[in-house]
Amino acid sequence: MTTLRDEELLLAVANTAHGADDELADPDAVRTWWRSLGGSGTGGPDGVPALRTLRALIRGLALRNNGIEPDLSDLSALDTLPLRFDLRDTPSLRAEIPGDLARDIAAATVTALLRATARPDWPRVKACRGDDCRWVFIDGSRNASRRWCAMADCGNRAKVAAFRDRRRADSGRPG
Repeated sequence: MTTLRDEELLLAVANTAHGADDELADPDAVRTWWRSLGGSGTGGPDGVPALRTLRALIRGLALRNNGIEPDLSDLSALDTLPLRFDLRDTPSLRAEIPGDLARDIAAATVTALLRATARPDWPRVKACRGDDCRWVFIDGSRNASRRWCAMADCGNRAKVAAFRDRRRADSGRPG
């Protein structure tokens, strides 16, 4: 396993499937994605559904941090992820049966999620409010008020849409 900070791992997992390709589509895609992050390992397909569910969970919690209440009702794939405490070195969780890369990554991600949510800066982990985006980012603004991944892209689209809505509403008023 590669060593990523908790927030780095959470963002890496959450921001998969953001383009044309889903980096968590199958074991080969997971392996390729993980290697691009500097990791190594092999394994079967058992943990891939849990990893995809973790992606949805992280995005949902990050949306909640940005004022949007997500639907987190279907987390059942996580039930198939047997984890054990690992109290050597830094306490963490590990897959009960190691060797499946996706399960190992999922165990590390659950550990990172538990540690990150316990920190006071957790509310700064946010997902973009853009309906077609949902990129997860760390809000580094002074007052933690950032709403979009990039003001030039998603923020601009939202502001233009709001402007057009106001113009339409104003044009319907009797003058």
